[in-house]
Amino acid sequence: MTATSEFMPTQSTPLGADTFGVQSAPARALDGSRLVVRATQAFIGAVLILAAVGLWAMPGADWSGDLLLIKLVLSLMMVLGGIAMLHTPNRAKTPEIEIDTIRREVRVMRRNDAGDQMLSAHKFADLERAELLGAHMILWAKGGVMLAEVAMSDPNIRRSLTSAMMQAGKF
Repeated sequence: MTATSEFMPTQSTPLGADTFGVQSAPARALDGSRLVVRATQAFIGAVLILAAVGLWAMPGADWSGDLLLIKLVLSLMMVLGGIAMLHTPNRAKTPEIEIDTIRREVRVMRRNDAGDQMLSAHKFADLERAELLGAHMILWAKGGVMLAEVAMSDPNIRRSLTSAMMQAGKF
């Protein structure tokens, strides 16, 4: 069983053949690290391309044959590196949150072509707290770190998860 709502992509699927009691949903990138990496790559790519243009625009440069060849090779390398940095598809897939009400644990998973990778697993009893805000539940790990915000559109899933969290004493 997969817990998704109208705004979540449909590619989210639970792991394994036995899916009873396991709900899976995409997680948000809470720390913004993917955005920072992508912005840094774009900035470095733009700087490399501008530096390649700047090699030829500098006034008073020496126009001897051997230096022209070095400038040409260097500027081509910088332009190619800049274009590669601007167009690199270095977008890590968004982790998914799996909530297993049978094993009473929350797993953060990343799915890729090589297989599924478990980033972390937290027992319900090990969570610091859970907050229920309408159809959303926010799960907090130890140290006050926000683990997940889950939107529950199915009333059965909401009831199951709410009762499991109440039994664990997290409300």
